[in-house]
Amino acid sequence: MFNVYFCVFVCGVLSLNIKASSLDDLKLKYVEVIIECSNDYPITVADMTELRKKIMPDSEPIKCLFACVYKKTGMMNEKGELSVDGVNEMSRKYLADDPAKIKKSEEFTEACKSVNDVAVNDGERGCERAALIFKCTVEKAPDFDLI
Repeated sequence: MFNVYFCVFVCGVLSLNIKASSLDDLKLKYVEVIIECSNDYPITVADMTELRKKIMPDSEPIKCLFACVYKKTGMMNEKGELSVDGVNEMSRKYLADDPAKIKKSEEFTEACKSVNDVAVNDGERGCERAALIFKCTVEKAPDFDLI
């Protein structure tokens, strides 16, 4: 039961920048990937409590879980960086019927791409950068009316 709530929550967080009429398809995709990644990167109740507050826990497994999900969904490249092209491609796919939201989503992605300029200690693993992406998403999505 805990994994179900976790999956639903993370889907919501991951899709903060992609609100679309086809969100059901997107959520299904994320649930599958989250379940797959959570086998390698377990989450604790304490982590879940922090995530509910939109705070990334200082926990390597949870940061790496996000990196795993971001990579498998195309939001992060294999170098462990935010994939601006990958996120924009997803936006165009799931927001195809709303050009104004596509534009806002692309502007939002541009606003967060600076996470790639921050020095991290785990390189291509992407765990630290995933935490930066999460933080940027939580902080900037409201500015673009995407939440």
